[in-house]
Amino acid sequence: MFSWILALLLALIVWTLAAAWFWLVKRRRKETRLGLNALAGMHWRDFSEIVRRAMREQRGLQDVPGEVDDSREPRSDFLMHDAQHRWLLSCKHGRAYRIGTAAVNELGAAARLAGARGGILITEGMVERDGRVAAEKQGVEVLDGHLLWPLLQPYLPGDMEAQVKNAARREAIRRISIAALGSLTLGLLVGMGYLTSRLDQQAAPVAVA
Repeated sequence: MFSWILALLLALIVWTLAAAWFWLVKRRRKETRLGLNALAGMHWRDFSEIVRRAMREQRGLQDVPGEVDDSREPRSDFLMHDAQHRWLLSCKHGRAYRIGTAAVNELGAAARLAGARGGILITEGMVERDGRVAAEKQGVEVLDGHLLWPLLQPYLPGDMEAQVKNAARREAIRRISIAALGSLTLGLLVGMGYLTSRLDQQAAPVAVA
């Protein structure tokens, strides 16, 4: 009986650790990945609008008078300002971007030419390590990948946000269920192995006699 209690306890510990990993870590990573895909699938103007809205509500930035784009042509760069300074925002819309030093230096130079304090680089893609080093030197803030999703998530259309979260949740529950079966199997194997070893130990003196 004691062996089965130990086996059950082991299975419970393994399942708890696995469930915590899949729910707290893997689910969030999956949600971020799906969320970035959803952002990348948005029309450019819709993406630009939620970026502006996030900057207004979370950073206190406002559109620079006269800089708002009224044309039908999309703009990847636009100016915003706070109480004291201007900032040049650059949107690289798409998951395929792998941004390095050249693009960051270009943004830094453009920000200075525009009289901005610095730049903010926004992309669903990724800024490479050398690009991050350049960003520190150029006064450019990087909002890419896992940093971008929490910023823009509250501004997604309700149905899109729900789809992303539900898909990540379903995947986590599926993995947790598989982990439960695996943990139970492990517990059974450990319990049977322990029981078999005890039976062998008890049978050994009889065999010698």
